[in-house]
Amino acid sequence: MIACWSTLVAWLSGCAGMPRASRLAADAGGAAKPQAATDVVPASYEETGDDKPAALTAARPTFPQQGWWCSEYESWLSPERVERGYTLILPGIEGTSWFNISVARGLVDAGHDAAIEVNDWTTGYWPMFVYHLMALERNRAQAKVIADKIVAYQARFPGRPVTLIGHSGGAAMAVLILEALPEENKVTQAVMLAGALSPDYDLSTALAHTERGITNFYSGGDALYLMLGTLTLGTIDRKHSISSGAIGFRTPSNLTPQRRDWYESMLHQESYRLEMSRSFNLGGHFGPVNRKFVAQWVAPRVAPAQPTADDAGPS
Repeated sequence: MIACWSTLVAWLSGCAGMPRASRLAADAGGAAKPQAATDVVPASYEETGDDKPAALTAARPTFPQQGWWCSEYESWLSPERVERGYTLILPGIEGTSWFNISVARGLVDAGHDAAIEVNDWTTGYWPMFVYHLMALERNRAQAKVIADKIVAYQARFPGRPVTLIGHSGGAAMAVLILEALPEENKVTQAVMLAGALSPDYDLSTALAHTERGITNFYSGGDALYLMLGTLTLGTIDRKHSISSGAIGFRTPSNLTPQRRDWYESMLHQESYRLEMSRSFNLGGHFGPVNRKFVAQWVAPRVAPAQPTADDAGPS
C-alpha cells in the first residue's frame, strides 16, 4: 500500500502528528477545514520594533506537528530570513515527517538563507494518507489557502524569491498551488521530487505562474510507490497511472504554440542517474529527500535569496 512505510517511519520518528485544528475537528466529528489565509504564516507578522523586518508568526507549528527534535524550525522563520525570500516545503501524503524536515536541513546545509517553512497541507493525521491522496477537491481548497499565503508574503516583501519544493503528493500539490495563484502573481520556481502526478497532466498553467519554471526529479526505480502504488490508488489528479515522478512528464499534444513553448523552455526534467548515488539517492521514493542529495542536487537549482541591508555591509 502506497506510503505505508513512509507513514510508519514518520510516526516512529515522532515527527508526524495531528495539528490542533485537525484534532478539534476530529473530536467534533467533522473533517478538518482549511485555515483561512489570515490564520497561517505568513499572512500576519510580528513587528520587531526596530528597523528589522517583521517575523513570521501566527499558527506557528508546534509539537507534534513539527516534531520534538526539530529545534531549528524557529530559526528558519527568523526576520532576517523572511526579508531574503520564502521557501515552502510541501510534504507527501504522510504529512510533516522526517522526510520533509530532511529537505529543509539539506537546503540549510547548502547555505540557502531564505525563510523555510514545512507547510503541511494534509489533515495532519497520518493514518488518513489514502484520503490525502484521493481528496482532490479538498486538496484544491488547501492549495488556494497556501496560494493566498504566497500572495500575502509577496505583498509585504515584493521582489523576493518564492520557491515551492514538494515531495510525492506534495510535489503534485505544488502544481495545484501554482494554478491557484491569481493571474498576476508568480513564484520564482517550483521543484518536484518524486511527484505523484500523472505524466500527461497539463502543466502549462502552472508553468505560467513561475519565473524560472518547474524542475522535475524523477526515477524509474520508484516502482513501489509511483508505479504500483499510483496505478492502484491513483495520482493526486485521480489518474490510475504510473506517475511523472517515475517516468517524467510528456508534453500534451493539444497545446497552443505558446503553451508548448512554455514546456520547452520552462520544464526542466532531471532523470535519475547513477552518480546521484554518491549523495545517497539510490533511485527509490525517498532518495531525493535525502539531506545530502538536497544540498548537492536540489539547492543549486533554487534561486539565491535576496541580500538584506545587513548583508551588504556599511556603505
